[in-house]
Amino acid sequence: MKSITITAKVKLYPTSEQMMILNKTLSVIRDVLNFVSAFVFGREGIRYLELDHALYYPVRQQFGLRSQMTQSVFKTVLAKYKSMKSNGHPFSKVSFRNFEYDLVWNRDYSISGQSVSLNTLSGIAEAGGLSSISLL
Repeated sequence: MKSITITAKVKLYPTSEQMMILNKTLSVIRDVLNFVSAFVFGREGIRYLELDHALYYPVRQQFGLRSQMTQSVFKTVLAKYKSMKSNGHPFSKVSFRNFEYDLVWNRDYSISGQSVSLNTLSGIAEAGGLSSISLL
């Protein structure tokens, strides 16, 4: 059986309070991405399990990230370095300037009716009133 991938583009209308929570979460995640990137840069070829053992608890304690967010950050950083290597670029430190948060379905987010629930530093933030969901 063939598998199918569906990508949905969703527009959210968060309240100003929800927007503050999301911005804070994204800002901290960007800081953690750069923190982990600096650690990986000093250890070319580090594997996921080594990174997890070295930084899981320090990241959660220092930055207050939830478990799934921490795992996603590790995977995002390692993927950037792997992509750089596979594209033939010299090993150099990866910097994250923009907000980036890789979400995992039913762990970091879920959709129910007209509401989206997102995992944030403050717990689950629910944003209602989706404008539209269009398949690309």
